[in-house]
Amino acid sequence: MESFADTIRMMRVARALLELSQEDLAELAGVGRQTIVRIEGGGKGVAFDVVDRVRTALEKEGVVFLSSTADHGPGIALRRLK
Repeated sequence: MESFADTIRMMRVARALLELSQEDLAELAGVGRQTIVRIEGGGKGVAFDVVDRVRTALEKEGVVFLSSTADHGPGIALRRLK
């Protein structure tokens, strides 16, 4: 399982990979844009459940969060289209 800091970093990269603006992601997650700014700035003062809602929104858009293994650290990928 990745750390909270790893999750925050991966969420920022995931948003960029999906070519979503902070406004777009905020709308998908049902939060304000300022919440996305705070999350991407390190997540201080943001409740875990809010971070989870944003992560869930990214997953619905096709992002897969990969846990670290003995061979590599945590990462992200896009789900393959069928």
